[in-house]
Amino acid sequence: MESKTAIIVALVFMASVMMLPAIDADALDSEVFTYYEQLDENSKLVFKEVNKATSYDGDTKEFVIALEAKVLCKDTDEAKEYAEDVVRNALTALYLSNPLVPYIWDYPVEDVEVSHEVGTVVVDDESFYVVKSVTFSLTVPEGIDAEAIEKLNTALKDFSVSGSADADKVKDIMSQLDRVNFKKDEEGKISNIYDALVNKQGTSAGIAQAFTAICKQNNIPVLTVSGSNILASNEDLSFWNYVYLEGDVDGETKKSWYIVDPTYAVDTGIAGYLTEVSYDGKTYSMSSALLTNLEFKGDVSLKLPELEKNTYVPVGGIPFWDKYGEMIFIAVIGVVIVLSMIYAVRSGVV
Repeated sequence: MESKTAIIVALVFMASVMMLPAIDADALDSEVFTYYEQLDENSKLVFKEVNKATSYDGDTKEFVIALEAKVLCKDTDEAKEYAEDVVRNALTALYLSNPLVPYIWDYPVEDVEVSHEVGTVVVDDESFYVVKSVTFSLTVPEGIDAEAIEKLNTALKDFSVSGSADADKVKDIMSQLDRVNFKKDEEGKISNIYDALVNKQGTSAGIAQAFTAICKQNNIPVLTVSGSNILASNEDLSFWNYVYLEGDVDGETKKSWYIVDPTYAVDTGIAGYLTEVSYDGKTYSMSSALLTNLEFKGDVSLKLPELEKNTYVPVGGIPFWDKYGEMIFIAVIGVVIVLSMIYAVRSGVV
């Protein structure tokens, strides 16, 4: 009797597996979206120069960067404005791209004064001003030194991620970062990746930076995103992430950008902009709960990639056990309870 039951269960399981959609090996690919590629030639120079400053080299570091592209300005005010735009676009893009540069960890709450050198050129007998170079200084957060950077690098090296597929790794990273204790930033300060991975406490700024760094460490395309977050009652400026994953979109294998909020919406998982999230008794779509705005330091020319509309689905569709596992578990428990009651009645226990 027991052997027949086992055979039936095995046959049912095999039949269920055979009904699962086949994985499409010919996955579609597309160029990965970056903030850097949106910068003009001069902002890219600033980005690349500051991007090198991943080690501690004194509390304050001055950057003097010669600009190569000659952008014509009609007067000195326009030249000044252009110089500030070049630096603002570069630093904003860098802050949202590379969390391992300690000199920009305080950038969202830090005033950066930009000075510039101006030259003149004559075009068709008309004189124009061009910005020849920009100069500015950046400072590491209080308490950050060479020893702190070494501790951070060790924490990143020791951060072990499980899962074979990128989506599984993303979920594991979110789960681990969910253990970071929330600690509200003091006025005029903002948390960073060191707070999240070494001190194990901080706000969404540090947690989003940590998520970005670990994804990059695992070759998963990722962006940090800023804005206002309905789910973040203790923050005026919130940060979350976009990840670029291969998944099933309406039955086709496709790479798309998805939303993840490792601070406030871990349970929501890898979301599309229409994915629903609940907060304070209300239900929101992710796009209405997380209102993106990259201009936390003023006007920038940065744009965001197009998001997938629905929650992430693995290539080939949702695995059988993920889709039906909970129902099967409940059904099995129900059967066990019923059989136990029948046995109890027949044996005279009840």
